[in-house]
Amino acid sequence: MAFYYATAGASDARIVIVGMSLDRTSSFIPGARFGPDTIRMAADNIESFSPYQRRDVSAVSIHDAGNLEFTYATASSPLELIAATTAGNLARGMKQLALGGEHTITPTIVAELAKSLPDLCVVQYDAHSDLRQDFLGERTCHATAMARVLDAIPRERLFQLGIRSFSEAAEMSEPNVFTFDVLSPVKQVRAAIGDRPVYVTVDVDVIDPGAMPDVQTPEPGGCSFRELASSLAGLGGLRVVGCDLVEVCPRALQPSTGAVTAAELTRELCLLLARSQ
Repeated sequence: MAFYYATAGASDARIVIVGMSLDRTSSFIPGARFGPDTIRMAADNIESFSPYQRRDVSAVSIHDAGNLEFTYATASSPLELIAATTAGNLARGMKQLALGGEHTITPTIVAELAKSLPDLCVVQYDAHSDLRQDFLGERTCHATAMARVLDAIPRERLFQLGIRSFSEAAEMSEPNVFTFDVLSPVKQVRAAIGDRPVYVTVDVDVIDPGAMPDVQTPEPGGCSFRELASSLAGLGGLRVVGCDLVEVCPRALQPSTGAVTAAELTRELCLLLARSQ
């Protein structure tokens, strides 16, 4: 199973899609491990042309590398495989789009990229701040994802859009936290990032659960798909070095409305990577 537009071979692709079906620390609705394959199935329902970015994804050199095969000999075993895969794709000059799986995949990817990109920035689209230092006894889990990202980059280089769920009030006053909105902050975020490399992580629960029900931790009051797609398009031209789409949690064994939404977001992220410097 692969995205129908991902026709390039592994040796000559510009972008590589990797399924990272980690689902170890889910604390509410489990099932994010089924996200990548459900998104692939749903992609058969969407057009390759994006009206948001006015480009056709089938014109981009993309390779679908399938899903990582995790083992759980230790809690860190999946993260070690994610790090090695990211390092390998970076060494081959490919931009990686990771499909989760839980948000726990992001800090490992960011840490690997930051080794060779010391001025790396991160743009997070999410309902939740994910700034807890630990959650249910775990320092590395979906609820601590951005706290662990901040182990690799300074606070001023993390930009959080659409956030509407915080573990404490002080998080709302952190630099570059944009509550509720994903569209109007784009100009400010672009100006702050400038020509530095940027990684984009999209937790699908940033979208309102009425429009995107297939998520692990739904949170009322989110943005629309159109607002999110327009915001992503607004990042075009930045030096985007990688992306991920996480927390897709299918509610059925066949592609649902939520899976189709995730499939369109995958197309938009591929095009964003293709448009980057």
